[in-house]
Amino acid sequence: MRKIENSCKQESLENVLTNPNELKQVADDLCKKALSDAKTQLHPLLQQVELERLDQRCEFLQAFKRAMEEEIARKLVIWQPGIQAVYKFDAPLEANRNCWDNTIHLLVMIPRFLNTIKTLGAKLDRNILKQLKCLGWSRFQQSKSVIEVQQVTTMEMRRGLSYGAMFLSLYAAPVKIWPLARDGNRNPDSFLR
Repeated sequence: MRKIENSCKQESLENVLTNPNELKQVADDLCKKALSDAKTQLHPLLQQVELERLDQRCEFLQAFKRAMEEEIARKLVIWQPGIQAVYKFDAPLEANRNCWDNTIHLLVMIPRFLNTIKTLGAKLDRNILKQLKCLGWSRFQQSKSVIEVQQVTTMEMRRGLSYGAMFLSLYAAPVKIWPLARDGNRNPDSFLR
């Protein structure tokens, strides 16, 4: 049974990496879902306000960012089942004065570095940025990137090397966003639900 699940996931990953329309659709779905989730957290009278005015509200930006982080993490875990955990981390406070620096910073913990994660991150970044620009959201019109996906190995974590050192930092320590379940449930479809 696991062989069938793994082969389906591998086919899905290969399809996403080789089919530009598939990744474009994923990016479109991610953006729509994140916008919808962020708007539902606002007062009902604010939910119909245009995007440019919502952009001035810090609570909207934080909700959008959080929704994007969670959805991107869930997709990465579905596509690459070897991921042990996904963490979010924010830029230092100086760069974060306007509620958000326009970048989703994710740290993926894996047993060893994988080129597929690097490739997925770069392709997803391009497609999500295109979708955000198509929305006419002025915040992203000059952006060159919106997603930063870094990898950290368990060895780096143990030794406090590279991104593993961030876990010891008091200023930029990452926060785990997947898996959150303490019962060991690693089902990405039950992610944060």
